[in-house]
Amino acid sequence: MNAIIEARRADYVPILTAPSTPAALVCFHFAGGSAQSFFRWRRLGQGCCDLIAAELPGRGRRTRESFIRSIPELAERLADAATAFPDKPCMFFGHSLGALIAYETARILHARGHRVPDRLIVSARQSPGWEPVTSGLPALDEDALRDYLHNLAGTPKEVLENEDLMRMTIPILRADLQLIYNHRHLPGEQLNIPVEAIGAIGDDYVAFESLLGWRNTTSDDFRLHMIQGGHFAIMENPGIVFEVIRNIPNGKAIRHAPR
Repeated sequence: MNAIIEARRADYVPILTAPSTPAALVCFHFAGGSAQSFFRWRRLGQGCCDLIAAELPGRGRRTRESFIRSIPELAERLADAATAFPDKPCMFFGHSLGALIAYETARILHARGHRVPDRLIVSARQSPGWEPVTSGLPALDEDALRDYLHNLAGTPKEVLENEDLMRMTIPILRADLQLIYNHRHLPGEQLNIPVEAIGAIGDDYVAFESLLGWRNTTSDDFRLHMIQGGHFAIMENPGIVFEVIRNIPNGKAIRHAPR
């Protein structure tokens, strides 16, 4: 039993926690990322919310674990571990691949009749039913992945210029992108929580129309925000995410899916 508990704890990394914060933000990282991708958000989270980040197997603190091969399997596991979230308003945020994982995890929690996130915030990812699912993604051979990392303008220069780090990064990126290549959206019941989509005007990988499709994922409110920058603009300037959290009306704290 202890091994199961520890495995569940490994799925999420508590980056910033305090009993006095009124909400929790649970973040799901992009392809090739890790929980560490959100460490720089701690300053903005101070006094606003707990900051918790999902950590997929095969990277960060979980380097020795095998990659998970499907988003449904991953979402089931992340939903199981969500029972450890603090008892306060809880928002999911996902960037790029993380948006898809956050959405599928929320769907599972909703279907189980458990507490679901109060709100889903997604960025830099076309809506789940958008075709083709691999729009904007590279082939999975090494040369194509290296070019993708260089062109995406989201990979730190110290990684791009360090061959040892690139040899570590490429297999992680390939495994994460394979999740998207293998994924097929299965339509089902809509979420009953507000959904906020964030796109970047200079993001050549995600079309504006594909962001609008997120309005079909919920029976509640939907808003689309467009910001300046490219694919990783929100990761570099996440202020709008914390603005959304601060502006959530009182009384819409914790929701429960219908039973």
